[in-house]
Amino acid sequence: MPISDDRIGATLDPQIFSNDDLHFVYQLVKNQHRLENMGVSKLTVASSYLPTFFRIIPWSRFAMNGVLALSAHQVASVTDSEYARLKKVRYQTLAIQELRECLSNLQPKHVDAALVTSLALLWLCEDMSSRGRIAAGISAILQTYERSDHQSEFCHMIAHAWGQTANIQTTPNPGCGNTSGLQKIIKEMRKFAEVLGDHEPDDGTWRQLILLIALAEDMVKVEPITSTDKQSEWFQLLHYNLPPPLRDLLTDKDLSSILMVNAYLHAVTLYSPPQLTQPCLIDLRVDLPSLLDETLQQVGSINAYVRLLKELKAIVLSR
Repeated sequence: MPISDDRIGATLDPQIFSNDDLHFVYQLVKNQHRLENMGVSKLTVASSYLPTFFRIIPWSRFAMNGVLALSAHQVASVTDSEYARLKKVRYQTLAIQELRECLSNLQPKHVDAALVTSLALLWLCEDMSSRGRIAAGISAILQTYERSDHQSEFCHMIAHAWGQTANIQTTPNPGCGNTSGLQKIIKEMRKFAEVLGDHEPDDGTWRQLILLIALAEDMVKVEPITSTDKQSEWFQLLHYNLPPPLRDLLTDKDLSSILMVNAYLHAVTLYSPPQLTQPCLIDLRVDLPSLLDETLQQVGSINAYVRLLKELKAIVLSR
């Protein structure tokens, strides 16, 4: 199953990559192309990076394994395939092993592949401690890049995003005042819930919105310094119950409602307490005003959604 040069940037040698490898890469490229045709590829985290990944993975086996783990995870989430889940674990394990070997003696020429692998593993993390270790590894990779003469547009982009994310200034703790951005977003989400309720929403979209409102309300109530258990609980909600809408986009559900919930998800994450913001945003490269503009273009035919999105954008721009 060959991958055409114009879609991935290079021909994958079937003597090096197995049929399974080629299948999962092909599936990832196919899904990416579909999202691009829908005009929503910039609205999920992974799909905004994948075109760059495709140019790097043909030359690095361990970067390929990281991306294959992402693809298998994507296939499993959409199809509930047990085989895809097993392949995801296999590819992920190989990527971790090979990345460790690479980082033990990191050469500038391997920095791009190391970053691809690290970002793929970051998105697949299931707990905050693992994300913290991978984040530390990414910082070390970027330091190696900055000390070297290696020229890479990809590394420069990630270094810029990394620095921006590390310096994000969040709003004061919501308990310190009743005009916080997070409280305003909760109010806007409740308005959207009223509108959505009149449109017989998909059960999954409705559940995500209600969970997101409950999560934001929980954040408003807590003290400035919360327990590790509470932070982990928030992270689990964001990671498992409120993921970017890739699965729903690929299964042709209600696009406009999905994108609205996605916009609120990004806004809540941006306004969440400092303890949670870094681990959740560190891999997002979020430009929230641009994301909202993209979403506005997608839902422009629904007047109620347009009004709500404009109100959300006004909140974001006022911070």
